[in-house]
Amino acid sequence: MKKNTLFSLFLICASITASAQCPNSPVLLTTQAQVNAFQTSFPNCHDLTVRFEVKGAGITDLTPLSGLNSSTKNFYVNFNPDLTTLSGLDNFTTIIGGDLTIEANPLLTNLQGLGGLTTANRLLKIQNNDGLLTMDGLTAGGVLTHLGSLVIIENDNLLDLGDALDNLQTIDEYILFNLNTSLPSINTMNNLTSIGWYLSLEDNDAIVTMNAFNNLTEVGTPSTNWNFEVNKHESLTTLDNFVNLSQLNHNFSISNNPLLTSISFPSLTSITNQMSIAANTSLTSLVGLGDFTLGGSLVITGNSVLPECEAQGICDFLAGPGSATISNNAPGCNSIVQVEAACALLPVELTFFNGKEQNGAVLLNWQTALEKNSSYFQVEHSQDGIHFTAIGKVASNGTSNQLHNYSFRHTSPSKGNNYYRLKEVDIDGKYAYSNIVPIETTPFFDVELYPNPTTGYVKLKGELVEGTVRLTDITGRLITEQALPDHYWLDLTREPEGMYLIEILMNNERIIKRVVKE
Repeated sequence: MKKNTLFSLFLICASITASAQCPNSPVLLTTQAQVNAFQTSFPNCHDLTVRFEVKGAGITDLTPLSGLNSSTKNFYVNFNPDLTTLSGLDNFTTIIGGDLTIEANPLLTNLQGLGGLTTANRLLKIQNNDGLLTMDGLTAGGVLTHLGSLVIIENDNLLDLGDALDNLQTIDEYILFNLNTSLPSINTMNNLTSIGWYLSLEDNDAIVTMNAFNNLTEVGTPSTNWNFEVNKHESLTTLDNFVNLSQLNHNFSISNNPLLTSISFPSLTSITNQMSIAANTSLTSLVGLGDFTLGGSLVITGNSVLPECEAQGICDFLAGPGSATISNNAPGCNSIVQVEAACALLPVELTFFNGKEQNGAVLLNWQTALEKNSSYFQVEHSQDGIHFTAIGKVASNGTSNQLHNYSFRHTSPSKGNNYYRLKEVDIDGKYAYSNIVPIETTPFFDVELYPNPTTGYVKLKGELVEGTVRLTDITGRLITEQALPDHYWLDLTREPEGMYLIEILMNNERIIKRVVKE
């Protein structure tokens, strides 16, 4: 009652001022009666110069605000539990110098009523509208090509972005697109070319693909310290739409996307600060990152099935003095040494190196296209992809620019997982390593791990007989050793996140399994 009285006094005072066509102090409308009274009190008000907010229970109709065309201050439609439509704001076209916020209106299902919006040079925020299903209606009758910033977050039931943002070309500051937990795809903003500060896509659990950002070329400016980040998407499988993105003027982060299998940034030329690729537990290759310069540090860790990290930009960075952390990935990308080897820093040019199981043995084959002062190939074997042992030597052809084929048969591979690499040794004793080739042979017994990844305990499942199970970290440090079949639960609750090795010995056979602690 007090708010109504104060507002009524405000309207009376404003209306008796002959020169005033619009309010000259901030407006807060908290009831439908106040919304209705605004048109009566300010019949010629079209262009606001004060903060304007619609906020309150019982507000259902905004048509009394149909005379409003523009604002130079913040314009809010927030926390209206009974509002079902934005109709009434259809003539509102321009907001310069203020934010436009549509927040916490749980009964809104679309943005019909904002179809006339053509200009917004600061923040457009659509947040926490639990009933919002589509953004259809936004800019339906206009062409919104430029925004200061864009925030679309916590709209739990949003399913479709429509074509509301298809004409956007530039964002001065940032995009926050987070916690829209039902949206299956980002399918708009394909004409956007630049973002001045940062792009944050995070915690949109239903998104499988991002069919957007095809024309984005730059994020950030040299004077800003902001990020490009795609993090924490439970369903995202591919990230290959940023085909024209060339310059990132600060950090680059792709992390905690458990189903992401591939990424591609073919035009990327520059990242001025850190690159972090972490905890993407289905990611298999970084080669699609292409050729770029990295001005800060490099972090590639916790990508448990990632064996290929030899993107040209990563290879170039490792050849320089920069700081890198590479760990807890699959063999081939599990250390700086392994990635350097995969970057083909070899005195010979390998055209391929592969292998296959054959009659209980493993046959390895490789081919060279170029050799320079090469002495021999040392063939090395491992059961865990980390600790290698020499198992044979094959003489090379010295110096040659012709194709040469080589082979080696390992007659006693381990049952289960086997890993092979070549150590190419020069005449002067210098050497370098090839990529790592994994070969799985059929074990006499097999054991499954569940769950894997795990947050604490892991269970051995299979035909367990008398034997031993050992749990170590990737450096070989023994954590626990237990007798089988009496003990088949392993406890990692006190261990840090990362990759661990489980060695199982039964019936005079040994297999090694990997488990990831999250």
